Amino acid sequence: MIGHTGLETPYWSSLAEGKLSLPRCGGCGHWQWPVVARCGECGHWGSNWQEVPLSGQIFSWTRTWHRFGGTEALPLPYVSLLAEIDGTDGTRLMGLLEGVGEEERALIGAPITGRIGSTRFGEEDVPVIIWRLRDGGEA
Repeated sequence: MIGHTGLETPYWSSLAEGKLSLPRCGGCGHWQWPVVARCGECGHWGSNWQEVPLSGQIFSWTRTWHRFGGTEALPLPYVSLLAEIDGTDGTRLMGLLEGVGEEERALIGAPITGRIGSTRFGEEDVPVIIWRLRDGGEA
């Protein structure tokens, strides 16, 4: 898996199963993303992985009109975004936004819901979170 170091194995495994799991400190419960071996808040070693909802808000986004290495499988233009995940004290994850046309624009803070999809990076299939606007959120 691209970028796989071992600590994030539960993250990639949960995505492969169609769900999202994130680590929390086994001592103080602080959300730890990106995953770390030791909590920066309390110093505890070890995390507990918890399934979280595929919902949140747009924190930031960008629309890409040109090819970059490894993005050949994505239709142009595409919108990548940084989502703040509900119930995780501000934990943020990257993903793709679907359903946005040229005349529309994503709004910071717009509510989103996700699903697990797949894209190709070079020769490898990679799980990806694909977001959609929800509950009256505008694109």
